[in-house]
Amino acid sequence: MKPDIHTLAHHLKQERLYVASEKQLIQRLNGDVLKTAERLYRAAWITKQQRINLDRLILTSAEASPAECCQHAKVLEDTQFLDGYKTLGFQESIYGEFLGRVRENPRLVASCLVAGERLNQEHTQGVIYTVFTSLYGNCIMQEDESYLLQVLRYLVEFELKESDNPRRLLRRGTCAFSILFKLFSEGLYSAKLFLTATLHEPIMQLLVEDEDHLETDPSKVTERFTPAQQERLFGEKGSEGYRQKVAAAVEANEAKLVTLVNKFIGYLKQNTYCFPHNLRWIVSQMYKTLSCVERLEVGEVRTMCTDLLLTCFICPAIVNPEQYGIISDAPINEVARFNLMQVGQLLQQLAMADGDGDPRRKNSLAKFDKSCVSAFLDVVIGGRAVETPPMSSMNLLEGLSRTVAYMTHSQLLCLVDFVRSVMAGDYLREEEHILLETLMANVPQSRTVKSNSLELTPSNTPQLSPTTTPANKKNRNLGTYLTAVPLLHHQIALDVLLSMLF
Repeated sequence: MKPDIHTLAHHLKQERLYVASEKQLIQRLNGDVLKTAERLYRAAWITKQQRINLDRLILTSAEASPAECCQHAKVLEDTQFLDGYKTLGFQESIYGEFLGRVRENPRLVASCLVAGERLNQEHTQGVIYTVFTSLYGNCIMQEDESYLLQVLRYLVEFELKESDNPRRLLRRGTCAFSILFKLFSEGLYSAKLFLTATLHEPIMQLLVEDEDHLETDPSKVTERFTPAQQERLFGEKGSEGYRQKVAAAVEANEAKLVTLVNKFIGYLKQNTYCFPHNLRWIVSQMYKTLSCVERLEVGEVRTMCTDLLLTCFICPAIVNPEQYGIISDAPINEVARFNLMQVGQLLQQLAMADGDGDPRRKNSLAKFDKSCVSAFLDVVIGGRAVETPPMSSMNLLEGLSRTVAYMTHSQLLCLVDFVRSVMAGDYLREEEHILLETLMANVPQSRTVKSNSLELTPSNTPQLSPTTTPANKKNRNLGTYLTAVPLLHHQIALDVLLSMLF
């Protein structure tokens, strides 16, 4: 009997040592996961800021000189992340609680953005970028993605549905819905797969056949030639022969463009099976909501949905395929870029209702099947519209919650000032106003800051760090709104406080 007891004690001791070793290993793995996730969040934040900086240079070059954007890019590369408490002190937990509770209320976020636009609040666009890059962490985590999809759905209800001309609002591309949709689709992995599968082959074919500018405007066909070349190719300017040759050149270019665009449409239909479920859900919600508006006809709503997909998603990737990773080793010269723009513009024209298109493209548009683009939309909005946002089919970060928010000090203060200005207006519902008053009750008054969301210097780059606050304070500071995540099938987790990057 005694040997049996000794054997049992020995086995129990070995088992205890094994369990303790496994616990330590799991804790180390948890720590490694958190550190890797933190590096991922930081890299994503810098990358998105670089992308915004690039778009700022390309799209609004009048407001941002190349020298200024290059300097800003250098500053972003040298960004240093600091724990939030080093800048905010004891107020870190107050700001963390505010951000956490706002993040978890997509309806409130959408209402504030719409109210800010109606008030013509100067900080609105910068706040929209902060909402995506900081509040929802560039939608790396599945939970953030779900929250942002709900924000977009509420924006359809509060912004587009209430607009007198929602189509014009969408086409401008400056409303909160358009900006967030574009930011979301640009960073969505499934969207990149769809765009690459759909556009790589037709774009490569276009690059091979980029000998001539496919100009379809008779008044511009001859602009790229010298007077001597014009006379040699078209004859004496103003003569009947000149007009006939110009018309023949335009017709030939139109025929080439029609062939190219049909190739793009063919690949678009061919790859609808891999169209991102997230974007499909947004467009379906938009169609469902706007179809209930009495002043909008179903055909007009369909046109808006198609226009959204083309203007904010597909056509930008056609015009600048290298930015979306569609091609990487093939140079795009000036001729090819012009022809890509022509293809994109024709696709956008095909999405428009009769009578709304550019009259100069009437001849080109007449050569297309009227239903060529609408068939693509039917696949996207087809099926039963569900209320719950879909989850990503491939989520390598499942089981991990984000516990850190990154933003510059000026972005934080700008966000708080924005919320205060919205509260002072009359565009919030009563229950939302009461909720905001509760959330803002303890948030300190901030000084006036610049509205530019891109403003960043090494000295004002804040961070909320999850590893600098004792775990036993969880669920007390609102920095703890994401805590205690079990990993590796063991109920062992590291309690982490939400932090802000400053």
